[in-house]
Amino acid sequence: MLCQGRVKLSTCSRDGKVIILRIAEAGEVLGLSAAVSDLNYEATAEVLEPCQVNFVRKEDFLRFLAQNTEACFSAVKQISSKYHTAYVQVRSFGLSHTAADKLAKLLLEWAKSNNNGNGNVHLKISYTHEEIAEMIGTSRETVTRILKDFKSRKLISLKGSDLIIHDQKRLDASIGVRTKSEM
Repeated sequence: MLCQGRVKLSTCSRDGKVIILRIAEAGEVLGLSAAVSDLNYEATAEVLEPCQVNFVRKEDFLRFLAQNTEACFSAVKQISSKYHTAYVQVRSFGLSHTAADKLAKLLLEWAKSNNNGNGNVHLKISYTHEEIAEMIGTSRETVTRILKDFKSRKLISLKGSDLIIHDQKRLDASIGVRTKSEM
């Protein structure tokens, strides 16, 4: 159980290409679906900041779930939420034609929890371009180029780790539209 901090969950291909599955937050049970389904946990976990993690033996955890309806329901909700997140991620990868579309969708997803209602969305990005690339299945160079393109089109402003989405509707409308640099 992740009690404090954030953990990057990733997987890689045989040739070493890494994709970040998601960032786990405090309160999550890592490996929950594997414990419940009796399968191996296929992700690599890497701490992003100081963390407190408590280990619970699988047998003890399953017995606890069997004896506590509320805890069992909470576990089902967490697994369902992770399933939905995976579904959205697969849909985004599978249906997006360009890396720019994938990056725009990722920024818009982050914006959902940081919307201040005035049109502009201010995000504090704590990820490197390499990590963002691993989230959308592309290269660091491509992420850097797309962010530069978004800035030149005045869709975003970027200064250090501060990113401002000027108009979410314009950024959303850019998805599926090819730019000169992509032709």
